[in-house]
Amino acid sequence: MSEVCGSGGVELTATHGVTVQRFVLNAMLTNGFVIRDNDTGALAIVDPGDRIDDLARAAEEWGGDVRWILVTHSHPDHCAAVGPMVARLGGEVVGPPAGPYDVDRPVSGGEALDFGARSILVSATPGHTADSVSYQIDEHIFVGDFLFRLCSGRTDGEDASTTDLFETVREVFDDLPDETILWCGHGPPSTVGEEKAGNPFWGVALSDADPAAVDEVRYRGRPVPVLAWAADYD
Repeated sequence: MSEVCGSGGVELTATHGVTVQRFVLNAMLTNGFVIRDNDTGALAIVDPGDRIDDLARAAEEWGGDVRWILVTHSHPDHCAAVGPMVARLGGEVVGPPAGPYDVDRPVSGGEALDFGARSILVSATPGHTADSVSYQIDEHIFVGDFLFRLCSGRTDGEDASTTDLFETVREVFDDLPDETILWCGHGPPSTVGEEKAGNPFWGVALSDADPAAVDEVRYRGRPVPVLAWAADYD
């Protein structure tokens, strides 16, 4: 993977088949992405929550052949600009069916979308929200708020679940190559290998021990489990 970091909250990453521009959209460090299939020039935009003009300009500079607008989950910082983006650039909207936007292709995991010379594979990745999905193009996976580098997205929302997050780590990510690039919904990207080596949540999910709650507290009026873990330093 080669990277060219630019100014204005924009980062360019190129691999053999795909080039990704990552845009930091707001003060919450929400990421939006413009993706190009290098063989055909087909484009996709992931999580257009803001900076409509910047995302659109990047797509237009790459030829403007936007096939898909991909939404990982329905929180406004990831999808607030879907409508204006479609009006400006076109493309079919793909995402969970219950989002606050008009969706052309509702997805829940298991779907495959044509993308130039490649395919976009959709996986259900619940945890941060129950209907979160991730999009894989070659060695790139756009995971939304399921993952922050060496951490995880919040699981205290109404339809969030730490149990689902652990299960997703085991079922979706555990068997992927270590060099698989994980594009997070906020902050910098990571890789499967980096998360397996250093993410404490993944450590619990992938351990042989049952991650049972050791205590329970109430947060925002709801009972939540308290988990504890430590590195084996014997």
